[in-house]
Amino acid sequence: MNRRAMAAAAMSMFLAACGSVAPGTSAQQVPLSGTPNGVAVRDADGAVFVTDDKSNGIVMTSDIGGGDFSLYARIPAAEGERTGLSQIAFAPNGHLLVERFGFGAASAVFDVAPSGQVALASDTNAARRRLGLLVLDGGTFLSSWFVKEGDAPARGGVSVITRGTAPRQVIERDIVTGLAKPVGLAAIADALYISDQAANRIYQVDLQAARAASAPVPASDVFATVDAPDLLAASPDGTLYTKCGAHAVCSISKRGRPAVIADGIGAPRGVAVDVARKRLIVVDRSSAPDKTGALRIVPLR
Repeated sequence: MNRRAMAAAAMSMFLAACGSVAPGTSAQQVPLSGTPNGVAVRDADGAVFVTDDKSNGIVMTSDIGGGDFSLYARIPAAEGERTGLSQIAFAPNGHLLVERFGFGAASAVFDVAPSGQVALASDTNAARRRLGLLVLDGGTFLSSWFVKEGDAPARGGVSVITRGTAPRQVIERDIVTGLAKPVGLAAIADALYISDQAANRIYQVDLQAARAASAPVPASDVFATVDAPDLLAASPDGTLYTKCGAHAVCSISKRGRPAVIADGIGAPRGVAVDVARKRLIVVDRSSAPDKTGALRIVPLR
């Protein structure tokens, strides 16, 4: 089989796995000057918060349709390290938690109060490159991470982080291992979903069993096969959303079946479900240096 035929066959397999773009679906594009990555929506009023590597901060807008973003908080930069912020999530008290990727030397998790005041939320292992973040309650959250040493393959896992009673005291305990590059995290009831970008898979883990186990459990239950998934979001009906392929976003049914819901996106990254307004907010990072970033608003049925 020649290269052209092989490429055509590969594309056919991808389309068969992900379905087709839903008829009539259109994604509104909202320019965002910067280098966005993670996104979160405040349920009460639909305000949108985005991590921006260019400003090393969180930008927000109360009216995403207007595209008027302002700096909400600036995250402390690690001296001598590149800036890079990963997932962002709301805690029950209205605070935001945000991860610094760290590039293998300076990862961290920060707490951002509604006033915009920033404090270190944890004393976690700074050598772990952190991407996914999932808040379980006011004092507990999950972090996906991987480490890369020299030419050795990347290896990663998921840890549960419990805040201590003393300032900056924290306990980090690994609960899932056996991953290569875990990125997104989402939970539906007692099921934890983990997207492994290097393996092109989304794994399902029994969250309560993993937390109760005496040792980390291996990720072995493949829930869905997706090309290069990224950060995850979940809706109350059990649907997952993530990047699929280079320029598309997929929904993934409760049976693990992916279907493209938006394509033609420059570089999809973070996703957030706005339940009340029936829409999915997608970060378009735009890897081209001469193009600004954007958010895409995808209507949900």
